[in-house]
Amino acid sequence: MCLLISMQRIPEQYSIPAALHHYIVKTHRLFVGARMLRRLRTCCDNPRKAQEDVLLQIINRNKNTEYGRLFRLGDIKSLEDLRTKHPVTDYSRYKTFADRIARGEKNVLTTEQVTRLTLTSGTTGEGKMFPQDRYYLEKMMMFVEAIQHEMFPELQPMQSKLKIHCNIQDVKSECGLPITAASAVEDLMLRHMVIYSTPPAGFMIWTSKEAMYVHLLFALRDKNLGSIYTNFSSLFLDTIKYLETNWKTLVEDLARGTLNPALELSSDVRNSLSKALGSGDPQRAMEVQRECQKGFDGIVKRLWPHMNFIAAIDNVGLRHILQRSIAKGVEMYSPMYACSEALLGLNLFPFGKGEEEYVLNVAENVFEFIPEDDMDKSNPQTLFVDEVEVGQNYELLVTQKYGLCRYKFGDVIRVSGFYKNCPMIKFLYRKATLLNLVGEKVTQPMIQNSLKTVLNKWADTVELSHYSVAESVLLYDFFNKDKETKTTDLYYVFFLELKPKKDESLPKDLKQEKLAEKIDEDILKYFDEAYRLSLRTQIFPSTVYFVKPGAFSKLQEFLLANTTASRAQFKMPLKLRTPKMAEILLENIHQ
Repeated sequence: MCLLISMQRIPEQYSIPAALHHYIVKTHRLFVGARMLRRLRTCCDNPRKAQEDVLLQIINRNKNTEYGRLFRLGDIKSLEDLRTKHPVTDYSRYKTFADRIARGEKNVLTTEQVTRLTLTSGTTGEGKMFPQDRYYLEKMMMFVEAIQHEMFPELQPMQSKLKIHCNIQDVKSECGLPITAASAVEDLMLRHMVIYSTPPAGFMIWTSKEAMYVHLLFALRDKNLGSIYTNFSSLFLDTIKYLETNWKTLVEDLARGTLNPALELSSDVRNSLSKALGSGDPQRAMEVQRECQKGFDGIVKRLWPHMNFIAAIDNVGLRHILQRSIAKGVEMYSPMYACSEALLGLNLFPFGKGEEEYVLNVAENVFEFIPEDDMDKSNPQTLFVDEVEVGQNYELLVTQKYGLCRYKFGDVIRVSGFYKNCPMIKFLYRKATLLNLVGEKVTQPMIQNSLKTVLNKWADTVELSHYSVAESVLLYDFFNKDKETKTTDLYYVFFLELKPKKDESLPKDLKQEKLAEKIDEDILKYFDEAYRLSLRTQIFPSTVYFVKPGAFSKLQEFLLANTTASRAQFKMPLKLRTPKMAEILLENIHQ
């Protein structure tokens, strides 16, 4: 074992016990992950039978719960029974059951041992609370690591990973259950965190500035770093921007083996991290300084020459921008399709071009599909995995072991193909982000494609940092507060944060009014001629506002302070849903 370890790229700071600990944890995770992956692939041979089996396992576990007895889950003996004997549900059905679990009641939704309640971010609506166990996150990562071990042959098991994570300071329910985000790291998980470049104590930091600094400091020590993990591509970009601003201080701490006294850390965390830093590494500090002084184009590969990939959900379309700038020469992909409710799909093909495709996790969940045209029906007809068609869009339903049955969580997907006989899907949009003034249902992919098309003329001079859209009804109070004649016009409002690539100012020929006109024209192409004419008579021309740099950062801080979202799970809202959100951006527009 020691000989095998010595032949791999390992952190130079590792002692023999630390290397052995890393090897044992990593080997165990790969073994468990490979077993889960084999099961998924077997289920993909005959997904209909696999779904029948998974459903019966879930029903048999939960039929004698409070929910199971009330809604007669024991009468469900097949997928067809599920479709005919249990209604399609949303969170309103489960809220009172979740509240009872929070008060300490057992056997309410599930017979699984509930060790925490996960809280959704709430950035597209009210935060929701679901029962879960602490192994959910670990299982997801084992699954992903097994896939990466196959798909990235250059990645060695002993290479450390940079995990960019700011932990969530959970609250306790009435009975003492933690109420936290699905991505939160708990004390019992810390023994598995040795595979990351940051010591375990660094994952218990609750403030973003301190967490980012600590993760970077320990990652910079390790020239052999093999991969980077973070929830979203936007968080990875924020981390590199933080490095660009603070590299001099980081280099000083790296050289001396010190921890910046300005960081607000608990004494236990500081002491543990200081001990892990050792006496410093002046030689590595000089290497980091030299690379940072050259600029930040291609900085990831220059700091970590053995970097294989960056795993992050590309929630705002940053991947190609990053791979042309700071992440040149590094693969970047989204490893899984997951939410607080379930691990929904796995990316088995990281090298695929274009948008990521996910193989549905038919080994653990039961899936149903509502055709896109039927999404608003009160009792829509659903399809199972063997009934969907390639190229069609569907709203996804999930039935899972923690008690959710035929649950609508608001995601719309497209079936893009099949892996063996199992559907592969692409995520399209969340229903909560639809623009729908008069029934037109403009999706975020339509908007993103239109913005990309319209801004292409200035592709060499400006870059779209952030955007969000609002329906004019959201702004009525703001625009009518000092007017005797109230406006009730219906139109879309676009807030764009544009970053000049060369000069400090935007191009003179980039006009808000003209841009709005072009965006409208491009969006209308998605509708037939008769409907285009109808929309033109009902919806007024759009308005575009260019906001000042940092406007969306202010929006982010407001949402973090006023919703259940944490920094680790935060997604910039593509559609504004409250007047206050719109007001923050309106107060930061370019005059």
